Amino acid sequence: MKKYNIKYTKDKGKRVARFRYKLANGKTRFLQAPSRIALEQKLENSHKGKVFTRLNLQEYSIDDAECLFKKHLIYKRSKGKTSQSCIEDYDSFYKTHIQKFFKNKDLRLLQSTDIKDFINELKSKNYKTKTIKKIFNHFKNIITYLADEKDFPNITNEKNYLKWIVEEEVDRHELDLDKWTFEVMQSLIYKINNPAIKLICMILLETAARPSEIRAIEKDDLLFLKSNSLAISINKAVKKHKKIGKTKTKRGNRIVEISASLKDKMVDYLNTLNPLQNKLFLNSKGKYICVEQIGRAIDNAFKKMDIDYQENPIPRKSYMFRHFRTTYFAAYGKFNNALELAHYIGDECVDFVDRTYIAPYKNKLRNEEFKENIIWKN
Repeated sequence: MKKYNIKYTKDKGKRVARFRYKLANGKTRFLQAPSRIALEQKLENSHKGKVFTRLNLQEYSIDDAECLFKKHLIYKRSKGKTSQSCIEDYDSFYKTHIQKFFKNKDLRLLQSTDIKDFINELKSKNYKTKTIKKIFNHFKNIITYLADEKDFPNITNEKNYLKWIVEEEVDRHELDLDKWTFEVMQSLIYKINNPAIKLICMILLETAARPSEIRAIEKDDLLFLKSNSLAISINKAVKKHKKIGKTKTKRGNRIVEISASLKDKMVDYLNTLNPLQNKLFLNSKGKYICVEQIGRAIDNAFKKMDIDYQENPIPRKSYMFRHFRTTYFAAYGKFNNALELAHYIGDECVDFVDRTYIAPYKNKLRNEEFKENIIWKN
């Protein structure tokens, strides 16, 4: 049973136990009973019935609540249970949306209508359903943590505030591999001027790796320098603020094969670097090449293509080679099941891989046996 601040006083000459509390609107109220035990039981019963859901005397604003939850996130970060980039995303959600809407509101006064208005505000800005859900879930986490820590009411659990938020139909365009052939994608890469970015894109096209993984490659990851194996090791990634961290998923740590032609290109590139430089892909300032720089290079390369090939068929620029190659693997039968393909590309979401890549090509594989001999021109 919860401990209450109960004091004895006299009422009409009789000694009674009294509990003093404040409503969210600041008004003081009292509850009393003949004895402490009777009053405690009365309070417990009332609390269960939500009559006294606002007994907390201290005012908390949304800033106070967010500060509490932020400490919890920092603790989780110290235990490796969340990432710094995730915390930064939460900070952005809070400052851009949550704080601006709720401002300095006393959370004891928070009502269902306030939350509905908040959802409507997000909808009015035409955010995608996925974005609205992420922002609301962060708000809900903040309020839930305050409720658990400070005995506040948690009205975010009282109803489904997102029931009218409908998932958009994803318009999935099947990539035309008769038009966008592997050779066409190579010709696009040939039009990139920066040697480092050109090589990054070559590796991306062959391996279907993430840009963050390839940007982080070091000489020690080039297994062909240590043995006759035509392979590279992917075991880290460039995170926000160009800091090295773990791959996006646990399956991201993997070894991928490369062609002999790509190996030769990588050796040629290594010969242009300082022998003492272990990191492969640095910009002129000695920092890791950023995805924006890759995106700009790809944009410029598209402008140099024939008129029918100047529009990128894949929305995410720096990820276009990963998406193309994964589609290519599925369409040409290198992988016939989602689990194997997911393992190869370092993705843990087998359902996503099956839905996006394997399923569209199950009944129309282009070749019975996957074969290729990749050649990169000078």
